[in-house]
Amino acid sequence: MEQKYTAKQWSEIEGGHTMSEDKQPRFGFISNLTESKMYRTRQQAQSADMRSVLDFAFINTIALYIMYNDYNTAPSAQSYAQQTFKYRNFDIFRQSATDLYVAYNQIKTGNTTSNKGAIQSGKTKLPEAKLKQFYTAMSAGNEIPNPRSFFMELERSFDIQDSSYRGVRRMAQDWKDLSSGQRKLIVTRILQFYRTKAIRSELYPIFKKYAKSNGLELKGVDNAEKKGLGIGTKTAIATVGGYVAGRQLAKWLANH
Repeated sequence: MEQKYTAKQWSEIEGGHTMSEDKQPRFGFISNLTESKMYRTRQQAQSADMRSVLDFAFINTIALYIMYNDYNTAPSAQSYAQQTFKYRNFDIFRQSATDLYVAYNQIKTGNTTSNKGAIQSGKTKLPEAKLKQFYTAMSAGNEIPNPRSFFMELERSFDIQDSSYRGVRRMAQDWKDLSSGQRKLIVTRILQFYRTKAIRSELYPIFKKYAKSNGLELKGVDNAEKKGLGIGTKTAIATVGGYVAGRQLAKWLANH
């Protein structure tokens, strides 16, 4: 059974104030971040493949939203949002900023280090108005306004190509209404992304701990990030709440 916010916390949330904590959060390392773990230098950020940066920003924003909706991880998600948005814009590269800030900055400024990067940058934009609304609300401990509209705009603006990432978005935007089985599918898919493409992400350790604490990771399923799994590949299949996971995880998400 999920824990609920206390009456005091709900009062603070509804009043637009920063949510207080009843105890030291179990996920509280976020406040100690001093610089991006994913992009250590400007050169590293600028030379990163733009498609990877877009996917990274998309999945991490979704993961942040999911953790914000959990009693135990909400304070850390709020703290991370405050650090990401403390400059009130994403105009300048800042080495001391969070992973997500650096990713947003690269998307906004564009990538001209290669023809491929320039072409991809030309197809994308940073939806600043929507992002500012999202981070203003989360930083203050408020309800996120119209998450469906926000995440749909993010998907379009970032030109998200992976059908299973789009499936994650379609379900995660309705996180509060999902069944336990649906949440397991989403969380497992995000963990696969982190472990394959973003192991150094600042949010990965906290998201992994969140998944473990809530029993939200499916075991014995193939990693949907790994391409070229042949038809004859021996695959573990897990049935959760009527949904089939495993090698079909990415396919299922792509169609829901």
